[in-house]
Amino acid sequence: MPAYLTRPPGSERLPALVSVFEIFGFTEEMKRVADEFAAAGYVVLLPNLFSRGSWFSCVRSVMKDLHRGKGQGVDDILSARQWLTQSPFADPAHIGIIGFCMGGGFALLLSKTGLFQVAAPFYGQAPPSLEGACPIVASYGARDKITAPEAAKIAAETKRLHIPSNIKVYPQAGHSFMNKPPHPLIGLIAGILPIHAQYDPLVALDAKNRVVAFLEEHL
Repeated sequence: MPAYLTRPPGSERLPALVSVFEIFGFTEEMKRVADEFAAAGYVVLLPNLFSRGSWFSCVRSVMKDLHRGKGQGVDDILSARQWLTQSPFADPAHIGIIGFCMGGGFALLLSKTGLFQVAAPFYGQAPPSLEGACPIVASYGARDKITAPEAAKIAAETKRLHIPSNIKVYPQAGHSFMNKPPHPLIGLIAGILPIHAQYDPLVALDAKNRVVAFLEEHL
């Protein structure tokens, strides 16, 4: 499985993140976001979950795995984690998961496996229960009418289960505020849909800083 690896220079073992991309896949934007977290001091591995076929067939297959909670998509993410544990530059005892949209759903799903020390979902769909989840730092846009309600579910679950968390809903932001769309036309269409998807650099910076602060405390 191809993957994008980005990390700070040096030979020291560092805490690491498995990054799970949004529905557009293995894009330069997802690599850029990975680079931002690497610049903050983390080893980041972005596996290409869409490497086994056409974009459409991979989206359908991986989304099915997300809803079922098992399958090739889940196995690929866990394989990426396993690869990090065997690498000479990642600390195997300190591995988190970060995800965007579809990837945010996987981050929340896999937060319950006991294999990750922190989960950082961005506008992802939450499972019905977060029983057994690791600490969670979650970021949503209030203008995203599809996933914004998930933030309240996560807040309720983390409070009920006494899971350390930091959950923020940005009033001025919609979906995909962390990254630019892969094509201007897609960005135009997504901006007028109920998700109101639009890159917001100020919100993105605040969210990144919140996540990094949370990682420093829990990872």
